[in-house]
Amino acid sequence: MAIRPCRDIRPGEKMRQIRNTLLVMALGLFPTLLFAQNPPEGVRLGLRYQPEYLPKLVVLPFAAQTGAEAMTQPVSGIVRRDLDYGDRFELLDAGVGAVPGATVNLSLWKERGADWVLEGELTPGDASGSRLRLVLHDAVYGRVRGEYTFALPAQGDPGFRLAVHAASDEVTRWATGTPGPASSRIAFVLQARGAKEMYVIDYDGENVQRLTNDGSIVLSPAWAPDGRQIAYMSYASGVPYLYEMDLASGRTRVISDRDGLNATPDYSPDGSLIAFATSVAGNTEVATIRRDRSGGVQRQTTGRGSDSLSPSFSPDGRRFAFESNRLGEPHIYVMSVGGNDARLVSDYAYGVRSYNTSPDWAPTGEKIAYHTRINDIHQIVVVDLADGSRRLLTNEWWNEDPSWGPDGRHLVMSSRDRDGGGLFILDTVSGRIRPLLRGVGYGLPAWSPALLRTQSPAVR
Repeated sequence: MAIRPCRDIRPGEKMRQIRNTLLVMALGLFPTLLFAQNPPEGVRLGLRYQPEYLPKLVVLPFAAQTGAEAMTQPVSGIVRRDLDYGDRFELLDAGVGAVPGATVNLSLWKERGADWVLEGELTPGDASGSRLRLVLHDAVYGRVRGEYTFALPAQGDPGFRLAVHAASDEVTRWATGTPGPASSRIAFVLQARGAKEMYVIDYDGENVQRLTNDGSIVLSPAWAPDGRQIAYMSYASGVPYLYEMDLASGRTRVISDRDGLNATPDYSPDGSLIAFATSVAGNTEVATIRRDRSGGVQRQTTGRGSDSLSPSFSPDGRRFAFESNRLGEPHIYVMSVGGNDARLVSDYAYGVRSYNTSPDWAPTGEKIAYHTRINDIHQIVVVDLADGSRRLLTNEWWNEDPSWGPDGRHLVMSSRDRDGGGLFILDTVSGRIRPLLRGVGYGLPAWSPALLRTQSPAVR
């Protein structure tokens, strides 16, 4: 269905939600601070994007056997866009003289500056589907780097675009050793007509689907590790419960219906646990619960008059990041699951007010993204836990709620004023930003894991 832009979501109310859950009217952050925050003395946060050499890749026109001709343009278009959006290559134009299916002249393409040459061919497949054969040539060394035939569903099948995205990701793996982020989707919340509903969209801005229609408030979507379920908080029953939706069937179940708050869920990497924020003895604490709801709730944090929320598991599942106002203002911490070793990882200077929320742990390493406040504007920061260094990723417009893509390189974030507002994809290596959805009312994006991987034989 069509998405209608609406009034901007105001994201500065989370602690008021926590202290009075009947008045939840915002996206889930700490209350707006009535001061302008400057970086503390001694802390230098600046944009640091290092120029990176991008190997040049040319995508030749795809060939087609009889019966598959109509598929060449849509398939080649998706593949080319995926390889562009992955930010690992500089794409060259094949030129008007390129002939589909012609013998590849690697020497010529090398002279034209190409490092990689991709050719493709479509053939009819089973049950109205098709087969896509991709061959990646190394123009520098004059050899085939990767080759595989991918089965594609019919173009009208819900899995068609995902299958093409997975093929694109495999091409990236052939060339770089790691797959791209294309075979993924992004969940988000849209405010409209007094309600907040949950949607999903392909990573490239296609195929928007509405998931909830409760006329209520939905917050904090989080993907299960296998991409088959999404956990979220909803007021559908009139109080803030945690739910889990099965995406194939649309069925929902209650994860936590504890008295008070149940919010900001996150799955452990093995899918056995869900960490979330819940009310404990007048505070809001991070707790875990087994996904099958056996064993009860295990409290993870002890705030002693403060509030902790927004847990995000490390890739190995042994630690989690979270936000807490135990120092008076919201900061980002890391601690072990079941431990008592919370460690501050966001900027802190005694006597200097600060604002750091919405942590998201990268799926591929020791980096945590979050948003901070600089000159009264939200900006995205990444902290590297290996050395404690912090890097500012944005310095213009209002940017918040970062969520890592499955490649650990790209982030999705929301903005209420960048290019009219919306959701945007940021490449943390080059600084390239592209719009995902434009308009006001979009917030709380959550990027899925890879939803389909085609493991072709080892690259040559």
